[in-house]
Amino acid sequence: MSDQAIPEKPLALAITTRLALAAFAALTIISLLNRLNTFVTIPFTGDTSHRMALATPDVREVEFRAADGTRLYGWVMGKDSARHRIIFCKGQGGYVGHLLGIRSEQCSALDMQVLVFDYRGYNRSAGRPSEAGTYCDARGAWLFATKDLGWDGRKIIVWGQSLGGAVATKLTCDLLEGSSALWPGWADVQAPAGLVLECPFTCIAEMARKRMGFLGAPEWLSYCSYDNIGRAPALKLPVFHVHGKADEIIPFAQSQALHAAIAGPKRGLWPELSTHNDIWPTAKEEVGPALKQFFVEVTGG
Repeated sequence: MSDQAIPEKPLALAITTRLALAAFAALTIISLLNRLNTFVTIPFTGDTSHRMALATPDVREVEFRAADGTRLYGWVMGKDSARHRIIFCKGQGGYVGHLLGIRSEQCSALDMQVLVFDYRGYNRSAGRPSEAGTYCDARGAWLFATKDLGWDGRKIIVWGQSLGGAVATKLTCDLLEGSSALWPGWADVQAPAGLVLECPFTCIAEMARKRMGFLGAPEWLSYCSYDNIGRAPALKLPVFHVHGKADEIIPFAQSQALHAAIAGPKRGLWPELSTHNDIWPTAKEEVGPALKQFFVEVTGG
């Protein structure tokens, strides 16, 4: 065995290695924080939604599979005799029972029945949340509504709120595209009657620049894209777009930019005093009749 000493690692190499490891750790932490910020949940016990469903008239619990097989939990809200059928993609926080009072009131006021579901990793739904996962969840909701609930796809209206606006937009684009890769085994995928966007953003990159501009280029570190404005030119169907001018979370200017990019027939409604989560309570006298008219126009009845 040689007595020759093993040369020490050059100082510059040691420093470079440590800096690289530190940078990798920092980027990993930032990516994790981005993910946690995107998929926020409201803590509650596992039986909360079950108890709420049992205690609420015209609400029944359902379970179905996302497009990739993940088990999902949801509710069907509203009377079976309702005129209109809605698939509702909720915002980033909470669960199906979040804002229950508002959605129940809307079911009655707008004569609609709604399928609302928890994304994977939320409440009783299995899996872990991700951008691609939420898109699979929405496609699964569409298949469940049209196959198991027997809803006519040509008369369904897709409605997305906040982050759910991005999920609803992607679902609508997927339906308009009708790709066999997205809808295996479905020879004739029907596009929905229309799309409702409630307080949507342009894309996650723009939201990152708004919330974390101090990082310089935070969009480079975004966990996901949710690119509404990039998909807007493909929305060649009727769109009802509502956004409160006093929104404290998503800038109203983002909705203006998104609205301008939507290709199909569109209507914008901008309540002056409404914030992010109170459009219905503060502006239902304006929003309600406009939505009812939109529903009738796009479904033909």
